[in-house]
Amino acid sequence: MRIYLLIFVSFLASQGFSQEITGRAFYTSMYKFDEPDFDQEQMQDPRTKALAEQLKQGFQDQYQLDFTQEESIFKKLPKLETPDPKRGSMSISVSVVGDDEILYKSIKENQLVNETELYGKPFLIQDDLEIRDWKLSKESKTIGEYVCFKATYVPSAEDKDKDEDEDEDENEDTTRLRSGIDDKDEDKEIIAWYTPQIPVKNGPKNYEGLPGLILELQDGNLKFLCTKIVLNPEEKVVITKPTKGKKVNQKEFKAIVDKKNEEMMENFKSQKRRRD
Repeated sequence: MRIYLLIFVSFLASQGFSQEITGRAFYTSMYKFDEPDFDQEQMQDPRTKALAEQLKQGFQDQYQLDFTQEESIFKKLPKLETPDPKRGSMSISVSVVGDDEILYKSIKENQLVNETELYGKPFLIQDDLEIRDWKLSKESKTIGEYVCFKATYVPSAEDKDKDEDEDEDENEDTTRLRSGIDDKDEDKEIIAWYTPQIPVKNGPKNYEGLPGLILELQDGNLKFLCTKIVLNPEEKVVITKPTKGKKVNQKEFKAIVDKKNEEMMENFKSQKRRRD
């Protein structure tokens, strides 16, 4: 009888914990491109050679997820120093979330809000959270002090259309690729490792919907790995829904990005013709 009582008390304690849990999770993102397909003539150009080296090495960024049971804010952490490419050189930076972006999720209201800027103009991209048909597995591993379980998901063609598309801003010094880098693999499997020890249905970027916080996620060439978790911190976690910018949905924002990309590409071609 004493054993059953202890189990019951433990169950109540865990229920109370899960209702009150808040926290901050810190992630490192790693992105590696496939081997660049430049021919020998192209590799004679020092700019192309330097670009190929950058692509080969890959890119890393740090992110912070503030979360409660029902809401979260995901944002990129500033780097200590940013390289200043020399004039005439070419560099490339990859980030799944822009420096000034705020990605808000409401699990309760099934809402995703992205506060971002496009060429200096603020936008508020509002959409429903994507409902993913996660396949749960009994396979497990330990990440830090947390036992995690594997979940997989293969996006359909419709899901891919809803994803954030590539946004390129190209000039004579720097090429930047923002949010939602396309992958050539049509049937790529997204792999998530979540921990029921932190019972919140959340994770990095726009990934969520599992019975525990996602600590590791592999989506094609993109990987997120949680490096630190602070539960119920002394400094209260306050989630504020973004409100700044022109309200659009993802489809409308994509159309705006595509139009801007076309304009930028035309300007780039015109400048190149004049230089030639």
